[in-house]
Amino acid sequence: MPANIEHRQVAANGITFHVAVSGPADARPILCIHGFPEGWMSWRHVMELMPENRIYAPDLRGYPGTTYSNGGYDVFTLTDDIRALIETLGIQGCLLVTHDWGGALGWLFSHRYASLIRKLVVVNCTHTKTLVRAALTCEDWQPFRIPWVPFFQIPWFPEWFMTTNLGRKLLKWSFTVRQGQTGTMDIALVDEIVGRFQTAADMHGPIQYYRAFVRTLLLPSQHKRLYALYQTPISIPVTMVWGMKDGALPSAVAIKSFNDAGCEGDWRPLPGVGHFVDLEAWTKLADEIQRVL
Repeated sequence: MPANIEHRQVAANGITFHVAVSGPADARPILCIHGFPEGWMSWRHVMELMPENRIYAPDLRGYPGTTYSNGGYDVFTLTDDIRALIETLGIQGCLLVTHDWGGALGWLFSHRYASLIRKLVVVNCTHTKTLVRAALTCEDWQPFRIPWVPFFQIPWFPEWFMTTNLGRKLLKWSFTVRQGQTGTMDIALVDEIVGRFQTAADMHGPIQYYRAFVRTLLLPSQHKRLYALYQTPISIPVTMVWGMKDGALPSAVAIKSFNDAGCEGDWRPLPGVGHFVDLEAWTKLADEIQRVL
């Protein structure tokens, strides 16, 4: 059943976000943060399955629908974006649900601003400290599982190429090749997501997330600031929902995230499901979110 979705323009942290909103205004709020290279519509199925909940799904900084800012793609500004959205929308104490890059921001946000949210749900995103360590030590072949990261460090070419006809076909393939079982992914929704990236400017911001994070790791002052965050343990309940057929982010590495987050957590494996849980197993995802509520 189609959800009754309202679309807002929300000024926060110096830019304007597109935010999709569904559900009764007086219901307990849920803020959903999408991954790469998705958008608010990745949560549409969840919105439809949870009409009794107040769900907010923004397009993140630099994504179509939200301001293409010249900067601000470092994780400190991006987590400040989430804080500003929560404060502007007046949803302090919300449940924060995150996926992929949104998950990375969810982990870091919870180290910085745990008092603003009630619980954290991370869907298929390893804690950043855990993932970096695995990449540097080649644990479970981690660096070879994410080959787009070094490619994205090349200036301008990746966003140009990914928005050519051939590049968009490759982008679509990057979704479908990662489904847990053939035929389970919502291909029409994938086409809608991919279709938003028509020019290099549309893809520039999303790729800048990767460039800025690598710079954060390489620049001593930024590296020190990042690792200082990890010294504050996450103090709220954390649930990891995991599509177990994720070839890029293996569960054997990901499950160590709780230790690096400094907290105990709830591990919820989804057998037979790939990386894009929101696009292929949305009923299971909605059930997991409902369980946490």
